[in-house]
Amino acid sequence: MAEESATSNGSLRNFTTHESTSKRGWLFKRSHFTHRWKPAWFVLHETQLMYGKNETAPLKKINLIGAHVKEADSSNQEYIWTVTPLDSKRTFFLKAGSEVEQQEWMEAVAEVLMKSSKGGSYHACIVQ
Repeated sequence: MAEESATSNGSLRNFTTHESTSKRGWLFKRSHFTHRWKPAWFVLHETQLMYGKNETAPLKKINLIGAHVKEADSSNQEYIWTVTPLDSKRTFFLKAGSEVEQQEWMEAVAEVLMKSSKGGSYHACIVQ
């Protein structure tokens, strides 16, 4: 099955789905400027969390190498978690539909990064 992937300049390229694409699905992402929650399609591919408006166009990406992943403090039963890339001032706020879905995504991100460290270099993902 062919999928489209974002390149560093924002253009799309095709890649074939394989083990490096470990999770995909709909989450809500909080807008950076308006702080409104918007649905987005996410694909966890290698060490990138790619997202976009629909399943065929994950146009943006979050570099997960060394990222800090944390469950957000939420008193109103929302399943919010954050991803802060290494050396970044921006924190991405994501929201899942259930506690189980939230935990699955957080664990999948950490697992991808642990697998990527087998090549001799050290990559860490902190899940709290």
